[in-house]
Amino acid sequence: MDAGILQAAAAALAGGHRVFLVTVTAATGSTPQRPGAWMAVDETGLLAGTIGGGALEYTCLRLAAEGQAVPGVRHFSLNAREAGAVGMICGGSTDILFTPLADSTPVQAALAALDARQDVVFCLPLDGGAPCLAPRDLSCTGPALITDAPARMELPVLDTRRVFVIGGGHVAREVSRLLGQLGTRHYLADDRAEFSAPERFPAAEGVFQAEFSSLGAVFAGALAPTASDAVCIMTRGHEGDAAAVRWALGTDAGYIGLMGSRRKREKLFADLAAAGYTGAEQRITTPIGLAIGAVTPAEIAVSVCAQLIQWFHSKGGTALHGGA
Repeated sequence: MDAGILQAAAAALAGGHRVFLVTVTAATGSTPQRPGAWMAVDETGLLAGTIGGGALEYTCLRLAAEGQAVPGVRHFSLNAREAGAVGMICGGSTDILFTPLADSTPVQAALAALDARQDVVFCLPLDGGAPCLAPRDLSCTGPALITDAPARMELPVLDTRRVFVIGGGHVAREVSRLLGQLGTRHYLADDRAEFSAPERFPAAEGVFQAEFSSLGAVFAGALAPTASDAVCIMTRGHEGDAAAVRWALGTDAGYIGLMGSRRKREKLFADLAAAGYTGAEQRITTPIGLAIGAVTPAEIAVSVCAQLIQWFHSKGGTALHGGA
């Protein structure tokens, strides 16, 4: 969840402004944003966030600024040939929820939950009523439109997707920096003290110094990778890579990426096969990252994070549930 949206809403309310949360709840066809995209607006315009920009966002901003926004869901056509369309040619349609905020109580509660790393959802009633917090349905890993009463849009306070960066070298540092800019939760581990110093990775949720053969003890329990998580292995040598790969294959991680040359890849897969690991080649993406000709650590980080974005989005968008 984007804390900046909540913070901007709270600040505007404290200043006596009329604030709306504007959220995409459904989308069909070609649209600027997926369900779950949201923004905070007041009578002066956009405070934080986005629902895709362009004519749709401008229309919603104008409705809020001019006092014409009605609490609840409003349907917008993005086909310029249809009556009542907003002048876009995307060809799809989208439902937008307008939520007026009477005070900052629900916003402050969400900020406190985010700070405490609570696995809850920020519920936005579809009738435009006051938001509230509720436990997250563990089967849902993203924004969810709940159709049973009380009908609502649920936004996870914590991003349920996580990235485990194994290795703390130059590329890992750039990957962590970019993941921080993307707002992606991530952890980092290296076996060297100087390469696992927390101040080296300020955007990481956790930084650990540990032998690569002991990763199972470090990332256990709630920290164990799930099918929604990604592992990026970029240690300084073959032994570290091999130990990290064996650990990753023993988890439920949905994505395992490994940095390395073709020769290292062939040797690793041969060693894994000899050790009895089956299906390793199907689970491991190597070389890690999209093929964009990256050379420098920063460029390689862009290719790695681009591939992570691609994989995360390939897992699907907003869920639609008939019950909580």
